[in-house]
Amino acid sequence: MAKKRIGILTGGGDVPGLNSVIKTVTYRGSEDDIEVVGLRRGWEALTHLNLEDPASRRRDVIGPDRGNTRTIDRHGGPKLHPGRTNPAKMQKLPDHLAGKDFPV
Repeated sequence: MAKKRIGILTGGGDVPGLNSVIKTVTYRGSEDDIEVVGLRRGWEALTHLNLEDPASRRRDVIGPDRGNTRTIDRHGGPKLHPGRTNPAKMQKLPDHLAGKDFPV
């Protein structure tokens, strides 16, 4: 059976307690052998992430674990940097997706 994976995507701005939620999901995922993936800058990560480009992966994806989330609930400002990208309002696809066949 394939390993389960949870993606955390935040958007809309800062929210009190968001880092606590990221920490809790990360800890629970590690207890249940579920991989947790953090997507930086909200929907922009999903709409602009190019999995074949290492620079894009470093910029848009973070692998939260017990070590790097241990103290994030003690600081202000979400660790994943929520974005305000609205995929429904995108005028064109990113270059690496242009020409692909997507459902309407």
